[in-house]
Amino acid sequence: MGDSRAIEYFFLRTLLRISLAGASLILLSDIIFYMQDTLSIIIDVIIVGACGLSYLLMHRSYTTSVLITTGFTLSSMIWQCMAVPMNTTTSMAIILIVGFIFSVLLRGVLMWAMHGLACASIAGIFILQMQKPELRVAKEPSEVLTMGITYLVLYFILTYITWMLKSRYDTVNRALHSANQELVEKANEIEAQNEELLQGQENLNEMNRNLEQLVMDRTAKVHAQNEMLLKYTYTNAHHLRGPVARLLGLVNLYRMDQDNASFFFEKVEDQAKEIDDVVRQINQELGSV
Repeated sequence: MGDSRAIEYFFLRTLLRISLAGASLILLSDIIFYMQDTLSIIIDVIIVGACGLSYLLMHRSYTTSVLITTGFTLSSMIWQCMAVPMNTTTSMAIILIVGFIFSVLLRGVLMWAMHGLACASIAGIFILQMQKPELRVAKEPSEVLTMGITYLVLYFILTYITWMLKSRYDTVNRALHSANQELVEKANEIEAQNEELLQGQENLNEMNRNLEQLVMDRTAKVHAQNEMLLKYTYTNAHHLRGPVARLLGLVNLYRMDQDNASFFFEKVEDQAKEIDDVVRQINQELGSV
């Protein structure tokens, strides 16, 4: 249900509650003080029944509820004008209220049709009173004509102003509803964008955490490799230093005693083989790292 319809339902519900209470009070007073006025009691009963029935049907059929209330009330007031001409002023006041209700609660062709029916009823009442002296509320036909024109003008002014205000309200309400829909759509769009940004930020944070962990793992691995290289370099340098020192010693001995050349060359060959073995071992260990 739109906001405009919600207001109309609220107005109809409030109107029916007030009408039920007021009509019931009038019916009670007529029964107590004017028991002989059968017509008034019957009209009161009709209006109370119409309001009660409309209240029961309000949520099932909004238009039917409005038409029952206004239709029975308008018919009752026309009947009262014909039966009791002296009550014409009171009946016309109620008919004006019925016209006001038409402008507030009905729309489109149905509203204009009911206005036409009400205006025709007002005109018909005073035309009939002009033709039949016994039904006149005033002595002269000109006075009856003046009253008829006055009530028609009042009906037009009241219903037209009410219709204009209601139309303006509907226009503003539609504009506000449209603006509110746009705001809701914008809010949903912004919320979706925020969720995307949050998801992107979370993905970025996850990537950063993975990258940090990867860098830490790589750094630890490189650090471990460097330590191993330093360790092998230090150890193997010591392994090479012994054979090299022995080679230098053999060279010095050969210079002092060149008669045993074959012995010195044999020892030099042994030390060279040892150095070669150490170098091969270093290459294997470096390759495994």
